[in-house]
Amino acid sequence: MTPKLSLDTLPIEILYEIHHYAASQELPLVCRHLYAVFKFAPSSVHAEYLLRRCHTGNPASLISLVLRYPLCTQSVIEAILRSPACPPSVQKDRQLPLELPRRLFRTLAPRPSGTPLHNRHRRQSREGWSENDHPLPFLRYLYDHPRFPAPDTNAHDGYALTRAVHAGFMPLVRFLLENGASPAYKDGLAVMVAIRQKDLSMVRLLIERDGRQRVGATAERRGKADADTEPRGIAAMDAELARKRGGAQAQGAISAKKRRLEDRMTATPAMLKMAVKSGAQDIANYLVQEKGCVPDMRTIDLLGYARGS
Repeated sequence: MTPKLSLDTLPIEILYEIHHYAASQELPLVCRHLYAVFKFAPSSVHAEYLLRRCHTGNPASLISLVLRYPLCTQSVIEAILRSPACPPSVQKDRQLPLELPRRLFRTLAPRPSGTPLHNRHRRQSREGWSENDHPLPFLRYLYDHPRFPAPDTNAHDGYALTRAVHAGFMPLVRFLLENGASPAYKDGLAVMVAIRQKDLSMVRLLIERDGRQRVGATAERRGKADADTEPRGIAAMDAELARKRGGAQAQGAISAKKRRLEDRMTATPAMLKMAVKSGAQDIANYLVQEKGCVPDMRTIDLLGYARGS
């Protein structure tokens, strides 16, 4: 009696072919055997599957689409680019920026710590994360790849930056800010999260510029202007003028001008109110004294300034 044929009895190579032509995301869920076969398939198999699922004539749009799939890794992207089915590159000025998918940041969360609750987030931001934690290496790969346009760091209304701040992932926050992330989306939600965590250093990092607006290697490779070009040019001209004059007063003016970089966003009364409600007195003092934030009447009431006014 001949054995009964079924999908789980077929050779793996034939299953790969079926998966390729079916391009069905439900097929691996039929049984545990098929799930294991397709989960641990070579990168080339995953690449061919994604190429069948995502039809587009623009490689940048193609990568934006395949990035939404959890099985899309660096090795899978390389396999896609080597595939004859991958569309040829188009001119840089005709490419849309890559869209960073939410899935890369959705699972970011504060790491557990044995420190007291009021110090937990502050300690995590410095010790809990490293430069090699996911998704930072993968993001560097995407930003540095010569065939891709610069990813849209502010995709989905700044979702990436907000999740990184929520997790206290300081290296990722710095990377995103250096590549053009803005904390102003959704009325400064990223700053509000940092305020609720009582992390003054994070609030300061989000609001103030430190002169590292983008990762140098990435921008140089793509021939883009440095976000700090104008301020640095002014400082250089002033330094030359001060050197010729030889005056200490001019040197002081240069230092002041270097510090006068425009903030990424303006502190708002809502942020000050959040700081007061959260009991973050150091952040409240920073917003009022250094950022010139004027409290509204409700905040003044909370601060206990009503009598003095």
